[in-house]
Amino acid sequence: MTQGLFIIYTGHGKGKTCAAFGQALRAAGQGLRVCIIQFVKSRACGELTALEQLSGSTGSVEIHQVGSGFSWRDKEMTRFKESALAGWQLARDKIGSGDCDLVILDEFTYLLHFHILSPGDVLPVFTQRPEKMHLLVTGRDPGEELLDAADLVTEMREIRHPFKKGVAAQKGIEW
Repeated sequence: MTQGLFIIYTGHGKGKTCAAFGQALRAAGQGLRVCIIQFVKSRACGELTALEQLSGSTGSVEIHQVGSGFSWRDKEMTRFKESALAGWQLARDKIGSGDCDLVILDEFTYLLHFHILSPGDVLPVFTQRPEKMHLLVTGRDPGEELLDAADLVTEMREIRHPFKKGVAAQKGIEW
């Protein structure tokens, strides 16, 4: 019997989204239905394009980019809040439907960090999901309540990054 796990990939190092997309590949390769909702990123990236190509004929991976980009630079955060709440409604619908075996909420923790949602808003949805559904959340600083509720937590820690040497983001590596 499959038991759905609540998984968090967190930390200030690079690789949380890539790890989540790798989990999506693994799940799809085993015939699981996957739904990915990206809460911040709003542009094409290599892993997104590859997943779309691989799942095109089978439809085993559905992807929704609901983010408005890195809009927290806007002091009002109006666009970010609106897109975040729309994405949260989509996530609630997908989790509640039970149609997916794995739901990935990429960069979801920013909704908590910026107090758009509280742990009290999200934990009931997470814990009351269908018994066999896996849920994977990515992002920095998820907070103790989410960490305590998770079955598996992996932290990405930056040791060295080329940005600090002036190397710009590179196609195929950062996006």
